[in-house]
Amino acid sequence: MGETWPGGIVVGVDGSPGSYHAFDWALAAAERHHAALQVTYAEPVPLGPVTPVPAYRPDEIWHESQRILRRAVDRVDARTRGSVPVTAVPAAGGPTSALVASSRDADLVVVGRRGAAATRHLLGSVSSVVASRAHGPVAVVPTRARAGPPNRVVVGVGFDDDPTAMLDLAFAEAQSCRCPIVLLHAVQPSSRVAREAGSARDEDVQAALRGLAYRWGTQYPDVDCRLETRSGGPVSALLEDVTSSDLLVLGGHRHLRAVGRLLGSVPDVLLGDAPCVVAVAHTTRPHVAED
Repeated sequence: MGETWPGGIVVGVDGSPGSYHAFDWALAAAERHHAALQVTYAEPVPLGPVTPVPAYRPDEIWHESQRILRRAVDRVDARTRGSVPVTAVPAAGGPTSALVASSRDADLVVVGRRGAAATRHLLGSVSSVVASRAHGPVAVVPTRARAGPPNRVVVGVGFDDDPTAMLDLAFAEAQSCRCPIVLLHAVQPSSRVAREAGSARDEDVQAALRGLAYRWGTQYPDVDCRLETRSGGPVSALLEDVTSSDLLVLGGHRHLRAVGRLLGSVPDVLLGDAPCVVAVAHTTRPHVAED
């Protein structure tokens, strides 16, 4: 991704304070990336065994969606209104399906996060399901996260997957925010045996991090890139380092609808526990059939 995002940003709202906080973050991101912003609200159609249940009133749902979308658009101030095109689009089929579909073309999908860490494993969580199934990058915004530009971009770096999508997003954000980026790798205790055997040595890890910093530094020469390694698991290492004013960027694999979320994975836990905005950019897997 470059500094300009032609695909734009899509943010989902549901009328809750947390979703409007996510809208504010998405609006700031759209302004710094010179991107259009689309705000969407999706209401699932309740169905009975054969026909819609009597409680389903299309007119009332339409008016409610217009009210929620209008409240979001009204948060755009006069200064931003001239620089960021904002459109409101109601959608059908439920919020998860609508946002996953939007991720095919958007440069970034943004969704709010409600609830504490204890609720992170609920299968109905829109934020975690969208982050696991989206075709492109997703930013999950907790209510306590800073809505403006981050002070730092922190990237959880592993060496098992292609980091291109993750680092493209992270460096683009660091450049647009004029803030430093930290490439952080956690050296887990289980890898100490391998290091004693001559592999996964500290100098090898540092060399790998320097290689990533050099490769992306040539594309983003103005970004201050810092390298860190920590002992322990990736979750504890990253949670120890980030604050509500940071942006945490993670990689990983997209999970198809038939497979579902990988409960307890590093992205899944951090999406529930991190105090800051968490952006997930999946490794591209072109040979996997679409769900």
